[in-house]
Amino acid sequence: MKARFGPAATALRPVLDTYRDSAVALVGCNSRDIGRYSCELDALVVTNDRRLPTSLRIGDVYVDLSFASEKEALKPSNPENAMSIATARPVRDLSLLLSTSAAANAAVFSELSKKASGIRLASALKILGRADSALAKAARIDADFWLLAASYEFGYALLLAREVVPSPSHLLAQLREGSKGSPRGFEGLSIGSGLEAASRAGCGARLEGLTVLHDLLREGSVEPTAESEWPKVRTEIVVAKAQELMTRVELAECYSFLGQELVDDMMNLLRSHPKRTLTSLTEGKDRLLGERLARQLGLARGEKALKSGLEVLRQQVSVLARKS
Repeated sequence: MKARFGPAATALRPVLDTYRDSAVALVGCNSRDIGRYSCELDALVVTNDRRLPTSLRIGDVYVDLSFASEKEALKPSNPENAMSIATARPVRDLSLLLSTSAAANAAVFSELSKKASGIRLASALKILGRADSALAKAARIDADFWLLAASYEFGYALLLAREVVPSPSHLLAQLREGSKGSPRGFEGLSIGSGLEAASRAGCGARLEGLTVLHDLLREGSVEPTAESEWPKVRTEIVVAKAQELMTRVELAECYSFLGQELVDDMMNLLRSHPKRTLTSLTEGKDRLLGERLARQLGLARGEKALKSGLEVLRQQVSVLARKS
């Protein structure tokens, strides 16, 4: 798999010029040479000016920018961030801050992986409880969404336990590679996240639904959170990745990637409407989304499928918890 850009320093020149006194590193899948043509560059900028993560386009290259203070870059509080820095590729690092941090975090990579996996696994258990509660109340859209969210938390926990840094649009390939001889974990994510709907039509419908969600997030129906902004280029990145995956006929990977984007978007939606449920946001006079959009997004599984997915995923979460 090969990206379309040349040296990172060339592609990121406008970023380097904007943040002249900052260390900059390539992180994400392209720092580990697994990026596809459509994959954006993920860049970490070290600055003590507090900034939100954002996305931009430089020529024909998409870039996701994240920011960290010098203190956070040297000693990340989040173990997944520490793992990312451990595998980072410095682009500019005159003070050797990033190189120092990378070496320190690489030395404790196994410990970081175990800690990060435990955090994700605990989150999966908590979210499964929400799915159970929603299903007991016959709130199927909520139950479907929480089961989807728990499935990805479990998938990330599984990869992190194997000391693999998860990449959203490569998630299934990473899981398959690590599940040879032990496929039950992959099956748990597959059933829990509803990958049986991963057809070309299913991917197209979910992608169309996500562009509508992005419009809501961008146009003010939903306020940006402290974790993200919603520039139009973010939608372009999602569309480019999904279209390449569909062209490659990697339909399961495409549906999974779009599912992870759906979880992120819906979490922002719920944070902006803390007293609402997804069911209430899709029904009644005050609905924001509509039932048709929920179906496009793939949140339309019946009670039987939801119960089956919950049972399988709960079993695999328990198996991983015993191994941890």
